[in-house]
Amino acid sequence: MGSSKDVSSSKTWKWGVGLFYIFLVATIWIAASYVVQSVVDAGVSPFLVTYICNSLFVVLIPIVEIGRYLEDSHWDLWFRRNAKKRDNRLRESEQAILLDVGNKVVVESSSVIMEEIDDNVDVSDRKRDGSELLPWEKVVEGLSDEVKLIGNVGDQLDEKGRWTRSRVARVSLLICPFWFFAQLTFNLSLKYTTVTSNTILSSASSLFTFLVSLAFLGERFTWLKFFSVLLCMGGTIIVSLGDSKNGSSAAASNPLLGDIFSLVSAGLYAAYITLIRKKLPEDDGKSGEASMAQFLGYLGLFNVLIFLPVALVLNFTMVEPFHTLTWKQFSLIIGKGLLDNVLSDYLWAKAVILTSTTVATAGLTIQVPLAAIVDTVIGKAPRLMDYLGAVAVMIGFAGINIPSDIFSKSTEAEVELENEKLSIRNQELTLPRAQDSTA
Repeated sequence: MGSSKDVSSSKTWKWGVGLFYIFLVATIWIAASYVVQSVVDAGVSPFLVTYICNSLFVVLIPIVEIGRYLEDSHWDLWFRRNAKKRDNRLRESEQAILLDVGNKVVVESSSVIMEEIDDNVDVSDRKRDGSELLPWEKVVEGLSDEVKLIGNVGDQLDEKGRWTRSRVARVSLLICPFWFFAQLTFNLSLKYTTVTSNTILSSASSLFTFLVSLAFLGERFTWLKFFSVLLCMGGTIIVSLGDSKNGSSAAASNPLLGDIFSLVSAGLYAAYITLIRKKLPEDDGKSGEASMAQFLGYLGLFNVLIFLPVALVLNFTMVEPFHTLTWKQFSLIIGKGLLDNVLSDYLWAKAVILTSTTVATAGLTIQVPLAAIVDTVIGKAPRLMDYLGAVAVMIGFAGINIPSDIFSKSTEAEVELENEKLSIRNQELTLPRAQDSTA
């Protein structure tokens, strides 16, 4: 009972941390949107902004490597200290084994091979029974742990149970195109359509993510989650329509093309966060520990290598020339990339693993009411539609965070209660009969 409560409290804690990360990400995105708007209005291309910001993920690689070096150094020091203790325990166990009656010992080149005469005795059974292990059984148990550790290395894990660099790099390479084009199509849509249309169509990503999670991640379908996702989308649409009535400065040069880019971005968004959830599972002690920072670092590295030829072609053909970028604009892009891409995407990816893809996607819609609050602070008071939309988003967000099995648990509890009542009634009916038969 105690272990199940600990697991439940641990899951609740992780879920709460994930929700806190989602709130931080939404706040960062609101702040960064003002920077992006000023840079794009100055004539900087969406491709260049996307390429520079995504490439900044490479700063995480040296940070991760320094951390691994310090961890490895500490591990080696700990390993050397415990090696002597392990050798002493092995010698003591060897002496105890040689004196132990009922065991046959064969010593070959300083290695000890133990054979128990009674083959019916199992170490695992003795541990479960609470019996004290014999000296040779303790040695066998220690050797089995070392064998398991060596086996993890063969499963693309290092000696500490971490994912190897090549394994993380392969996942980053797979997700990199989805990540890049999702952000590129989103930025391109802002160039051709209005912010209102972009926000409305991009809100479909929560529904796409919910459907993809049902199909590929085995996420449980509930009508509560379905209607909660619709509420989040509806609230976003209401706020966006209210914003359009206030007037917008965005120029829609090609609305149809911009709307298509928004829908493509929503679909790619759902695809890559589902891949993150699928390929980078939560560290449960079985699949090993995957570093999210290392994953994002390799993501930035592949972004630089894969899309550098495209950037050079666009520069030399004068389609997207680099020389038009001023130092002020470059500084703003770097600052935006470090804050909005590196930090917020790291927190967001962690939130996906700690919660779920649907919660992480729909949860980011809270940036809409947060933006309304910011507009109020800067002197642009929201209208009634803004408040209605904010309420819809909050209710939908709360509905999504209700565990899927809460109703099934209550149903199971009712069934168990009915079964207990039925068994009690059967006992009451059979008890007099038993007494009569004895009489």
